[in-house]
Amino acid sequence: ARPTPLGVAGAVARDAWRILPAMAPLSSMWQAVDRQFSDKRLAQLFARYATYVGGSPYLSPAILTLIWRAEAAGVWCVEGGLSALARAIADLARTRGVDLRLGTGVRSVDIAGGRVAGVTLDCGERLAASAVVFNGDPSALGSGLLGSGVRRAAPRLAPAARSLSAWVWTFADRPAGFDLEHHTVFFGSDYRAEFDEIFRQRRTPREPTLYVCAQDRMPGRELPRSPERLLMIMNAPPDGDRGAVTQEEIETCQTRVFERLARMGLILTPPGREGLTTPDQFDRLFPGTGGALYGAAPHGTMATFRRPMTRTKLPGLYLAGGGAHPGPGVAMACLSGQLAAEAIMQDRSST
Repeated sequence: ARPTPLGVAGAVARDAWRILPAMAPLSSMWQAVDRQFSDKRLAQLFARYATYVGGSPYLSPAILTLIWRAEAAGVWCVEGGLSALARAIADLARTRGVDLRLGTGVRSVDIAGGRVAGVTLDCGERLAASAVVFNGDPSALGSGLLGSGVRRAAPRLAPAARSLSAWVWTFADRPAGFDLEHHTVFFGSDYRAEFDEIFRQRRTPREPTLYVCAQDRMPGRELPRSPERLLMIMNAPPDGDRGAVTQEEIETCQTRVFERLARMGLILTPPGREGLTTPDQFDRLFPGTGGALYGAAPHGTMATFRRPMTRTKLPGLYLAGGGAHPGPGVAMACLSGQLAAEAIMQDRSST
């Protein structure tokens, strides 16, 4: 629930002589995979896992190469998609007496006597509570978006410390020229340049890696009828709070991306504006993030220990979601919810 460097060291102390060198604590992910593969394309492929948690393989620690081992053990899909998971949780909550208020904005988290006292909604209604779980991005608290009283409960994330944002296309089309798998990745020729442009130059890469998910193509199933559902992701700087992406920028980027796919053998028809989500839109969806999709970037050996933990500095206020410990992704976000529930119950028992 609250990892520390000393705690990790203690957990592996007995086998430290074997485990610590394998963790390659002083290496980046790229350095680790580059030592393993003579073919740079394989190194590029396995270095891709840094982006699963919003980072650059040149800045993220080597231990993240373990992600591929988790995938090799099996990858699970939710029947009906991730929205089915959300509905299942909502249905379970209702059976336990939870009152769900969807689409209701929160103006502030209220405090009294040095601890959480409830929340005030945008409409002015106040809901009293002895415990509040915040599952937005923790930087929204540090930015004062939920009131000055909780500003110090979680750190405000500096733009340079944010994880990746993205341009995401969701549309239906009839792909031609290339036989897509469920997951297909089109790599650029200069991987280092791509991440340098995103994280150092803070601009959309000129030759980005493109991930295409053919959502209806699943192993063991018949090929989908045309048109089929497609999702495409291009990594981008998390600077969505600096201003809206212009129509000219959209047209320029979209032309470059789809022409590049065509040169690589995949013919797709670019969707309209409604089929594209850009970093500034992600920033509006998730206030305080700048469009970062994974919370803090996983850069540096100590990144894991800097991530906001379940308990905040304000008694009664707890964190859950991809921006909190243990990190981004559906599995991790679910674990964060479990940790928050356990923390609340422990704190109730202790008082």
